[in-house]
Amino acid sequence: MAVTAHLLLIDQTGRILLQQTANGQWGLPATVLRFEVAPQRHVITFAGRDLGIEVAERGLLLAHVSAHRTTEHAAVRLVFSVGVWNGEAARSARRQWASPGKPPERMASWDAQALPMLLTVTPYTEIGWDSPD
Repeated sequence: MAVTAHLLLIDQTGRILLQQTANGQWGLPATVLRFEVAPQRHVITFAGRDLGIEVAERGLLLAHVSAHRTTEHAAVRLVFSVGVWNGEAARSARRQWASPGKPPERMASWDAQALPMLLTVTPYTEIGWDSPD
């Protein structure tokens, strides 16, 4: 089972930062946690190395936890809201700011399902199980 960290960055106009995955779908910038270093330290390093922004630990807020199960794999996904950062996210053809109400058509499955919950005060979701109702 994988544990991933996703970054939720919202700019001053309310847009969210999305990054294109290897299969061409869009989602929140994410990294797999390997636990060689503390998860928050890993996220800070990822933000600097991959996004080109400086984030302080006090600028991270654990905003959401998702237990996710698909036929291929299971994962626990931690979403860190980044309240304050220094610098501009490095420009890349694989990165874009998008309106949460109008995300790209090719959103990754988990991101498309979780995005509405990330923009509300919903701290936990389970995706991939049948509803008990």
